[in-house]
Amino acid sequence: MAIQYTPISNLPYPQASDPADLPAHLKALADAMDARAVLRFADAAARDAKVTAPVAGMLAWIGTPGRLMYYTGTAWVPAAPSPVYKINVDAGDTTSATYVETLNNAVGDPMNASFTAPASGQVLITVGGYLWSSTANYSSFMSANVRNSAGTIVLAADDNRSALVNSTSKASVSTQFLVTGLAAGTTHTATPAYRSGVTTNTANFDSRFIRIDPIP
Repeated sequence: MAIQYTPISNLPYPQASDPADLPAHLKALADAMDARAVLRFADAAARDAKVTAPVAGMLAWIGTPGRLMYYTGTAWVPAAPSPVYKINVDAGDTTSATYVETLNNAVGDPMNASFTAPASGQVLITVGGYLWSSTANYSSFMSANVRNSAGTIVLAADDNRSALVNSTSKASVSTQFLVTGLAAGTTHTATPAYRSGVTTNTANFDSRFIRIDPIP
C-alpha cells in the first residue's frame, strides 16, 4: 500500500487503488493526529511519563495547576505566560540593616510569589508599597530575592534594585528590574525583602506588593 501525505500537516491518506482496509487507514490517521492535538494530563509528571520524546510545537493542557503548555524544542513552557501578583496589606517594620523577608508586627510573611520561567528566560519584577522611616534622612529599602526550585537564591535583594524612601512621611513607591538567564520552563520564587539604612531607624512598610511579568 502506497501511503500519500497531505502537503502541510503530513497526514496519511489512502489512494483509490489501495486495499479496502478502513480500520488500518483510520489507525494510520489517528496515530498521525495523536501528537498534533492538544494533549491532556493531570499534571506535568503524567505528561512527562507519557510523552517521552516531545517535539517542538506540541501543546499540552496540565490539569494542575491548570495551564496550557507548549514544547519549545528544549522545554515545556506556558503557551500564554501570565503575570503573578501578590499583595500584603498588613503593615510591618524592621530595624535590620541587612535584607529580611519577614517583618515585625505583620502577618503573611514571607510573601512568596511562584512563577514559571518563559521561553525567553526573562521576567520583569515589580515591588512596591507605602514606605516611611522613623528617622529623617535614613532610608527604608524594599527589594526581592529570586530563588530556583531547590531554594537557592539566584538573584539576591540589592539596593540597586530597590524601592526606597528616606523620609518620615509615608510615600507610595515602587521599582522594576529585569531578571535574565532563567532556564525556560523551570519554577522560581520571588520574595520581597526589606531593610533599614541603619539599625537605629525603623523602616516601615504597608500595602506591600510584588508582581512578576514573564517576557515571552
